[in-house]
Amino acid sequence: MPAPPITDEKLKETVECFEKNNGRTKDVAHELKISEGSVRTRIKEAKKRNIIKSEEEVVSKPPFWINELPDSDLPAEELVKRGLERWDRKEKAHNARKLINVNLRKQLDGIFGVAIIGDPHLDDDGCNWRKITEDNKAMVDSGMVAINIGDLSNNWIGRLMSKYADQETTRKQAIKLIEWYLSKTGVYWAGVIGGNHDFWGHEHGNVLDFIMRTQPGVYENHGFRLNLLCPNGRQVRLNCRHDFKGNSQWNESHSVSKAARFGTDDIYAAGHRHISGYQIVKDHETGKISHAVRVAGYKEIDDFALQKNFRDHKIWESMCFIIDPYQDDPLRFIKPVFSLQEAAEELKWKRKKT
Repeated sequence: MPAPPITDEKLKETVECFEKNNGRTKDVAHELKISEGSVRTRIKEAKKRNIIKSEEEVVSKPPFWINELPDSDLPAEELVKRGLERWDRKEKAHNARKLINVNLRKQLDGIFGVAIIGDPHLDDDGCNWRKITEDNKAMVDSGMVAINIGDLSNNWIGRLMSKYADQETTRKQAIKLIEWYLSKTGVYWAGVIGGNHDFWGHEHGNVLDFIMRTQPGVYENHGFRLNLLCPNGRQVRLNCRHDFKGNSQWNESHSVSKAARFGTDDIYAAGHRHISGYQIVKDHETGKISHAVRVAGYKEIDDFALQKNFRDHKIWESMCFIIDPYQDDPLRFIKPVFSLQEAAEELKWKRKKT
């Protein structure tokens, strides 16, 4: 019994596939799941039925075609899949950094100190190295937990690279000093902030980020919020940034205290401007007390400040909050001390007393 004739619909389907694949019978056969011989037969029959014109009659098409070239890039579907995976990964990382828990060990069960360290600028010729070494010793001797507010070196870039001619320490030596400061001084760095000088020139990699990968503390550009979890269950929240938004010619701690006034954390700290300031803020609705402090750092001799005639308002380079998680009185729970040497002596005396 002869095979039934091929319907016009089948022929049209084959012709459309044939034209889409620029006459490649092998691709047509693969797509329609028929043999190449069947493709040629259908095309011949389509010409007989005037479903397709013979090649001699087709004048609107160029007399050649080019085989389809493979795309070197990922298909859209794969890009979408990667986008979803990337978003899940970044969202998880972002949410984890909204408030970072710092779990204090049993050795800090009781009174302890949180040192807020101002901009070191370790490679600057105007850096007060005597004060840095004294403060390091105070932190180590009393076992303080330390937060570095950023700008560990000048890290000049662009047109400012000419400033290296005005300082004795090279960029290579600066990196050595940073590594020593963060990993070999014995200071317990719970957190280090990348200030504007630190993350300049990221195309060469971030030195602080690389060093802090081997350290127990956290490193973030611009700032972070830390939640100190004391062994007795008490919590102390710190909101530390290289700087907060806002300016005032009347109040050196204006931007920090503004953040405290509209926030819910216990301590707000910033640096960046090489000035000192402090304000204590009380929420009149909840009664919560927050501390806002700005630390000046160790770059004491500054040609730029002299050029711009900036007011000298460095009162302390760094400071310490003495925290007693067993105290209910808010003024004894968190107490600011504006000298690390004084704070170290008080910590050691109070620990002996208890």
